Order: sequence, then structure tokens, then C-alpha cells
Amino acid sequence: MTPILFRKTLLVEDQGLTRQALKTLLIQSDPRLDIDEAHDYESSIRLLGEKVYDLLFLDFNLGHDKSGLDVLHWIREHEIGIHTVMLSAQDDRDTVLECIKAGASGFISKSSNSAADVFKVALDTILNGQIYLPNTALGKGGFSPTAKPANAIGAADAVALSPRLTETLKYICQGLSNKAIARQMNLTEYTVKEYVSDLLRNFGVQRRTELIVEIARRGIVIPV
Repeated sequence: MTPILFRKTLLVEDQGLTRQALKTLLIQSDPRLDIDEAHDYESSIRLLGEKVYDLLFLDFNLGHDKSGLDVLHWIREHEIGIHTVMLSAQDDRDTVLECIKAGASGFISKSSNSAADVFKVALDTILNGQIYLPNTALGKGGFSPTAKPANAIGAADAVALSPRLTETLKYICQGLSNKAIARQMNLTEYTVKEYVSDLLRNFGVQRRTELIVEIARRGIVIPV
């Protein structure tokens, strides 16, 4: 069995039957995952405030006056570093990019007729340390890799990143703001802004959202 990159996992889904089906797929993908469940905004932020999680699967529509985006905003406000994967049947490019901009670094569509198969492929990609996005976000010629190849390269090796840039990229993928990254790395916010600019230049993009998309498109293993 491959080394585990994520262990403590929170699954947030308002529909009970769907939540149990997703949990079953998660366990099948890696029985070593320690999975907690939440069904709405209040229960999810309570758990996020009480425990430390590595990985969050978050439904976009939570069925009440709060959505998955509200959870992402709460996470960013409280400077919680966590790898977040959004779940939604609404998988147009604007929605996917809105989630990435709010702090997500993965998106699984539930709109497919073969949703279980799509979810399994997405899980294999995510648990192998890569970012999974639907082709609606990746654009023409894009792809979401189905598994980490034997010769998969990490982000630092892919574009010759320094240890500091690699660490910065890790926190970007966890949805942290520049100010929060500065606290984590004990640096000034100005220095972090310089690091982020270097990352954007190295990957040939202009914005953070484009950086996440580019990492997914290349099948790069993100720092965890």
C-alpha cells in the first residue's frame, strides 16, 4: 500500500445517504483514513474548530442558508491550513474557479451519470498527492490524472523550486492567505508576496487560481 499523505479527514455532505456512499468510497480507496462526518455549516465549523484535519471533502450546497463557500470563508478567516476538495453537481468553470479562489484545491463533480466511477478516479488522484479538477476548469487539452505514475515529480522538482518556495506552495494549496502564510513561516507578509510572485512566474500564470489549475493540469504532486 502506498504511503499515506492524509489521515484525519472531514466529510461534509448534507444528504445522509450520499454522505454514507461517499464515506464508503473513501474507505475503499484507503482504509487508513480516519473520517469524521458533518452535515451542515454549524457542525462542520464546530469540528474544524475542535480538531486538526489534513483533508476536507466539502459539499458546495449544504441545503440551508449557508453553503460550502461559507465554510471556506470561515476556514480562511481562522487561518486553518487544510487541503479542501469541493463536491458539487454544479461544475461549470466559474463555479470551480470561485471555489479555488475561496481556498479549495480540488473539485469533484457529482453531475456525471457514472458519479461513483468519477469519484473513485478523483480519490485515487487526490490520495496520491495530486490535485483533481474537472475538465471544465482545466480547459481545452486539460486532464485530471487517474493515478500517480511511478516517475511522478514533486512540485519542487517540476520547476526547480527552492525549499522556501515549496513550503509557500504547500500553504497556498491549503488555502492560506499571504498573511497566514507569513505567520506560519515566521516571515514578513512582503516576503511571502515575493515568494508567491516567484511561484506564479515559475509556473507561467498570473493568479493563484491559475496556479492551482496549472498544478492539476501537469499532474504535479503537491507538497503536504
